[in-house]
Amino acid sequence: MNVRTMTEERLKAAISVSKMCRLLAMSRSQFYWHVRRGTFHTPLKLPNGRPYYNASMAEDNLKAREMGIGVSGGYVIFYERGEADSAKSSKPVAKAKADYSDLMANLQALGLPGVTAAAVEKAVGECFPKGTAGQDEHEVLRTILRHLKRSGTA
Repeated sequence: MNVRTMTEERLKAAISVSKMCRLLAMSRSQFYWHVRRGTFHTPLKLPNGRPYYNASMAEDNLKAREMGIGVSGGYVIFYERGEADSAKSSKPVAKAKADYSDLMANLQALGLPGVTAAAVEKAVGECFPKGTAGQDEHEVLRTILRHLKRSGTA
């Protein structure tokens, strides 16, 4: 569990809900869901309306997360994504076909009227094995044009 205890980090006299969520290693929406169900204390309000927790309440919330017993006394099982969960849910994703229509149009404008999508895709794969993301489009065009002319595809 990734919950911090008081020995790891000294709690201030008052902490924000954001800080409480970070200490509990959960999102604000998940945190407020647990507040509504009595797992954690309802935050106090400053005169300006901002919610906060005093050190005692924050410590109670941390103990509730650590022990699995809410501040209202009920048992709570917190969802924790483990490595086994992520391995089960990760399905092989089919690689999407890249859209080289702009590149093909530019190549045709530069004098390669018969260039095919398959030839462009093969050339991109050979010249840019990691993909063209982050590359200057003019540099990609120049490299692919040279590659197609040298390979005799054009």
